[in-house]
Amino acid sequence: MRDFFLYLSERRQLENFVSKFPPTRKLVDRFVAGRTLEEAMRVVKALNDEGIRVTLDRLGESVLDKSLVEETVNEYLKILDVLKGTNNSVAVKPTSVGLDISKEVALENFRKLLQKGDFIEIDMEASRYVDDTLWIYRKLKEEFPDKRIAVAIQAYLYRSEDDIKSLTPLKPCIRLVKGAYKEPPDVAIQDKRKVDENYVKLLFYLLENIPYTLVATHDEKIINRMLDFVKERNIDKDRFEFQFLYGIKSALLRRLRDEGYNTGMYVPYGTHWYPYFMRRLAERPANVWFVFKNLFG
Repeated sequence: MRDFFLYLSERRQLENFVSKFPPTRKLVDRFVAGRTLEEAMRVVKALNDEGIRVTLDRLGESVLDKSLVEETVNEYLKILDVLKGTNNSVAVKPTSVGLDISKEVALENFRKLLQKGDFIEIDMEASRYVDDTLWIYRKLKEEFPDKRIAVAIQAYLYRSEDDIKSLTPLKPCIRLVKGAYKEPPDVAIQDKRKVDENYVKLLFYLLENIPYTLVATHDEKIINRMLDFVKERNIDKDRFEFQFLYGIKSALLRRLRDEGYNTGMYVPYGTHWYPYFMRRLAERPANVWFVFKNLFG
C-alpha cells in the first residue's frame, strides 16, 4: 500500500481528479492549512497563541521553469516578512527554488531568503538530491554563521549516519525524519522496524552531539524511548524540539507542550499539495481507509 501511494505521488495527472473528489478534499484540508498565505497565517497565529512554534512550508517541488522558481522565491520572501519578529521558520524544498536547474541557482536563492529571514529549514527530498542539498547547507552555514539554518536528514537512508557525523563539526541544527520517498533497497532501509531502530540510533547521537535537534516523528514509542534517554543522560530540554506535521496527533504534541517541552508544527499550505498529500496517505493507512469508506458508502 505504501509503495502504491508513493508511486501515485509522482503521477501529477491524477491531481485534478483527486482535488474534485469530496472525501479526499476533506482529508486534504486536514493536512494542508489553506491555499493562500492569508489562510495559512490564521493557523500560524492560532498555534503560536497556544505556545506552539510553526515551520511554514509553501508547497511545491521539482520546479524547472525559471519564472516559477522566481515566483516561489518571492512568495517565501513575503512569508519571511510576515514572520519577522517571531520564532517561526520556513521550510524550503531545494527543488522548489531551482535545484533541478542547478545547485548554484538553488544556493543563490537560499542566500536571498537568508538575507531576509533568520530561521530557515532546508527540506530533504529524494536520495538523488542529498549530496547537492548538503553542499548547499554547508555553503550557507559558512556564509551566514549568525543565522539559524536547519537541514532535514532521513533515517531510512543507509548513508544518513555518515552524513550526520560529517556535519557534526559544523554544530548543525538537524531535523530528523524517517523518510517519505520511494527508494531502492540498496539506498534505503525497507523494513519499518529497522527504520525505527535506525531513527532511534541517530536521534540519540544527535541529542548528545549537536546543539539543537528537531525531532520529527509522531511515533509515541520512539518519543517515550527518547524521553527516557534524555532523563538518563540529563540532556537539557532546550536542546531539542518535537515537531509534528499539521493534522497528525495534535493532542500528543499539546501534551508534550504541557509537560514543558519545546514544540513545533510543520504547516504546509498552497495549491501544489498533491505529492505531499499522497506521501501522507502512504504513511497512514487509516487515512486510506477513510477515503475508501466514503467512496463505497
